[in-house]
Amino acid sequence: MMSMKYWPLAVILAAYSCLAIAYSVVVPLFEAPDEVWHYEYVRWLAEGNGLPAPADVGAAPWAQEGSQPPLYYALGALLTAPVGTSNAAQVIRYNVHAVVGNAEGADNRNVLLHGRVHAWPWQGVTLAAHLTRFLSVLLGAITVAVSYALARAVAPGWPAAAPLAAAVVAFTPQYLFITASTNNDNLVTMLGTAGLYLCARVVGLARVPGWRWWAGLGLVVGLAALSKLSGLLLLPLIGVTILLVAYRQRSWRVLWRGTVIAGALFLLVAGWWYVRAWRLFGDPLLLSVMFAVLPPRADPATPAQVLAMLPGIWRSTWAVFGWFNLVAAEWLYWLYGGLTLAALAGWVFALAAARTSVRAAIRPAALGLVLLWCALTGVAVLRWAQMSYAQGRLLFPALGGFAVLLAGGLLAPWPALRRRWVAGVAASGFALIAALAPFLWIAPAYASPPLRVPSGEVPNLVNLRFGPAIRLAGYDVTPRQVTPRNTVAVTLYWQADGTPPTDYSVFLHATDTAGILQAQHDSHPGQGNFPTSEWRPGAIVVDRHLLTIPPGVPAPATLRIEAGLYDARSGERLAVGNADRVALADIGVAPAPGDLPNAGRVDFGGKLALAGYDLDRRHSAPGDSLTLTMWWDALGVMDRDYVAFAHLLLPPDAVWAQDDRLLERSGARTSAWRVGDRLQATYTLALPETAPPGIYHVEVGVYDKDTYERLPVGGSEQGVALARIKVE
Repeated sequence: MMSMKYWPLAVILAAYSCLAIAYSVVVPLFEAPDEVWHYEYVRWLAEGNGLPAPADVGAAPWAQEGSQPPLYYALGALLTAPVGTSNAAQVIRYNVHAVVGNAEGADNRNVLLHGRVHAWPWQGVTLAAHLTRFLSVLLGAITVAVSYALARAVAPGWPAAAPLAAAVVAFTPQYLFITASTNNDNLVTMLGTAGLYLCARVVGLARVPGWRWWAGLGLVVGLAALSKLSGLLLLPLIGVTILLVAYRQRSWRVLWRGTVIAGALFLLVAGWWYVRAWRLFGDPLLLSVMFAVLPPRADPATPAQVLAMLPGIWRSTWAVFGWFNLVAAEWLYWLYGGLTLAALAGWVFALAAARTSVRAAIRPAALGLVLLWCALTGVAVLRWAQMSYAQGRLLFPALGGFAVLLAGGLLAPWPALRRRWVAGVAASGFALIAALAPFLWIAPAYASPPLRVPSGEVPNLVNLRFGPAIRLAGYDVTPRQVTPRNTVAVTLYWQADGTPPTDYSVFLHATDTAGILQAQHDSHPGQGNFPTSEWRPGAIVVDRHLLTIPPGVPAPATLRIEAGLYDARSGERLAVGNADRVALADIGVAPAPGDLPNAGRVDFGGKLALAGYDLDRRHSAPGDSLTLTMWWDALGVMDRDYVAFAHLLLPPDAVWAQDDRLLERSGARTSAWRVGDRLQATYTLALPETAPPGIYHVEVGVYDKDTYERLPVGGSEQGVALARIKVE
C-alpha cells in the first residue's frame, strides 16, 4: 500500500496528467513556439534521414532545431516510426499572415492553418505529433515527481513544502502549455531537475558517497547535455557538489574519485555528439548552425535592453501562449509576482525570527545548491537574451528549484500545524488557474467563425462571384465615421458554391480620393482560423475583420473600403466581374481631438512623444521638396541629447530623402528639457531627380546623439511611419 506521505503527490500527478492532456488537445498542433520545427526534426529521424549533416542546414524542414542535441528527437522518432507520415503536406500548412510575438494583434494568432486533417481520429502526421506531445507530458510528470523529492531533500523539516512545490511545477500554466507540446525543453527540464535532486541528496549524505552516486551524476549530466546545450550547466553544479563533499570529508581522494567517475560517464554518454559536431561543422556547440538559420542580433543587447526584456521573460515563465501572441489577464501576472514577493518576505521573516528552527528544518548545503542552480540558469538565459530572443521556458530547468524556494517561503512564517492547510489552499489555487487558462485565453483565439444557413439574414446583399467557387453574399462596414488610430469592423458573408481549390487570403484596402492606399489588412478568413479549403458548399461563412486606420492618415478625409481574394503563394487575385476587388463603402476620417494637425501621442521610449505633425503636400515628383512639421513633447527627464530623423522611404527599405535634426528648444538640448516642454521642428525632405515613382512612407524616429541608439516605439527600434506620399 502506498505510504500516506505520497498520496498528495499521487493526486497532483493525476491532476497534472489530466490537465496536460487537456492542453495538448485544446492547443492546436504546432501552435507552441517552434513546435512545428521540433516535430519536423522528429519526423526527419523517424523517416530514416539520420543526424543532420552540413548539406541539410537551410534545406531540411526542421529550421534551426537540427542544431540541437538529438536525444529528445531520437526518443520521439522511436515512438512514431511505425506511423506513416505521407500526409505531411496536408497537415503542415503555414499561415503566411501569422502574427508572431504580437499580443495586440486582433487575428491570425495561428502560425499553421488547421482543418479536418487535424481532427479526431488522428492519422499520419497528426497522430505522430500527438504521440510526441504525450511523450512530453510523461517527461513533465516525471519532473513534477522529482520536484516533490527535491523539496523533501532540501527541507525535510517542512513536509508540506514537498506537495506545494510539486503543485507549483504541475500547475504553472506555461509549464503545462510547453509540456503539452513537442519540445526538447521537456527532456532537459526533467534531467536538470533530476541532476539538482541528485546533487542535493549527495551533499545530504552522512557518509562518503559511493561510486554509484558519482556515476549517477555523470549519467544525468551526459543525458542532459545530449538533450539541449543548457544541460551543460549541470557541469558546474556537479563540480560544486563534488567540492562540497570533498571539503566536508577533508579528502582529496573524494575530489579525484568523484571528478573522474562523473566526468567519464559524461564523456561516454555525450562526448561523441560534441566531437561529431566539431568534426563536421567546426563548432562543437553548433551555435553557428543555429544562427545560420535564425540570425542573432546584429549587436549584443545592452544591459538596458536586457533589463527591458525582463518583464517579458517573467510573464512568459507563467502564462504567454501561442507563438508569444496570447497573453493572460493582467491580474494573473500581478498574482504570481505577489506570491513571489510574499515567498521572499517569508524567507526573510523566518530566518530573522527563528534562525535555529529554520536551520533544523532545512539542509543549508542543499538549499545553497538550489540557489546556485537557479542563478546559473538565470544568468544563462540573460546571456542568451543578449544574442537572441529570450523566453521564460528557457528557465524551466530551474523550475523545480524555484518551486522549492517559493513553497518554502510561503510556508515558513506559518506555525507547523497550519502549513499543511496553507499548502493545500495554495496548491488548489494554482490548479484552478491552470484548469481555466486553456479555455479563457487559448481556445478562443483558435475558434472557427460562426456559420449561417443560406436562408439566414445577410446585410447588404450583393451576390458577387469571386472566381469559380466563391461568392460574396453580403457585407457590413461599421462605423462610417472614425478618427485615426481607431478601427473599422468589416464583416464579409462568403458562400462557397463548391470546394475552393486552395487557401485564399482576404485583403481589405482603405484608399483615399488621391488613390493612395492608406490602410490595408490581409488575412485568411475567420481571423486565420477557417481557410477556404475547409469550406463546405452552401454554408455562409461570417468573416469578421478589423481594419485599423493608421495615425498618419490625413484628416479630414474620405476612404473607400475595398475587398478581394487572392492566392498568397502566387499573388494572383480572383476576378470579380471585370475587376479584382469590390468597393464596399466609403468612410469619413475626422481629425483627432487636439489643437495640433494630425494630433496624437506616439511614445518614444517614455522620453519623448510626437504630439502632432503636418505635411505641406501629399503628392510630389522627383526633384521636389516636402516640408514636414512635427511637435515634440518631453515625457520624462532626459540625461541625453536626442536627434529626430525623418526619412522618405520607398518600401521595403530604400531611403530616398532624409533630414536629421538635433532637438533644441530655445538653444536647450533635450538633456536640459523639463517634463511638458514642447518643441515645434520643421524638416525638409528633398527628393532627387532619380527618385522612382511609387507610394513612399514618411518614417520618423529618435536616436541618441552620441551612441546612435534609437528610442523604441511600441517595443521596436524601427521608427514609425507617419504618412504616405505619392510620387509620380
